Amino acid sequence: MRCKLKLILIFSLLILSAPLAAGAQSTQSDSVQVKRERVFKGEALYGFMNGGSELYLEYSFRELKAIDLTYKGEEYTVEIYKMESPEDAFGIYSVHTFGALFKDTLFRYSCHSSMQLQTCLGDTYYSVVFEKPSDSINYNAVELINYYSDAQKRSAYIDFPEEVRESVKRVSGNLKYMKGPLGMFAASPELTDYFKNITDYKLWTLKEENSSLSKAFFYSKNKESIARLKSSLADSDSFFEGEGFILFEF
Repeated sequence: MRCKLKLILIFSLLILSAPLAAGAQSTQSDSVQVKRERVFKGEALYGFMNGGSELYLEYSFRELKAIDLTYKGEEYTVEIYKMESPEDAFGIYSVHTFGALFKDTLFRYSCHSSMQLQTCLGDTYYSVVFEKPSDSINYNAVELINYYSDAQKRSAYIDFPEEVRESVKRVSGNLKYMKGPLGMFAASPELTDYFKNITDYKLWTLKEENSSLSKAFFYSKNKESIARLKSSLADSDSFFEGEGFILFEF
């Protein structure tokens, strides 16, 4: 008899809690007041930003949703960049991470500065800019990213190459991903001389802890590009060719 009463009580609590959860979601939705929303696909991104569009396109940009809104009485700009893959989303995120007050806190990969929160979730890069500077985590910005994303993207992992995954400890601000000259110029301009006339590659750079040196992991199936990089690194003492990759320090 007691077991039956417990089951009835649990079932009643579940029924009562359902509308409460729905009400909480509705309250959050009602407090987001969209002032302007624009969508840009492919090369139409030039209509949103004159300078910088080429960088996003190099990382296989697909679509931007730019939203100006008011949330809990404050102004925010939310930019949602859908890329071709989670790798590309991390790449465009990685070249924008600097000036962080907090890193990799409430999201697996996140950069929280005084006026912006950035993260990449799945195949999407998110930027939330707030009007009022914040010296601590702006939880309203976090809530907006949760509101405009979904649980599947928030739980997605970036498929780092095995060699990179084994080396990296702290991600945001330390690990960069490049696949072309514009990304390289934004993230590691000192490498541009090594990569003259080299195409079809994936390059991960990792800032060494407590060192002035950084590691670079180069991946390519283009034999000509591999040969050119090896020629550029011929005089380097810290050059190692592994199975399917080249590792060097700079």
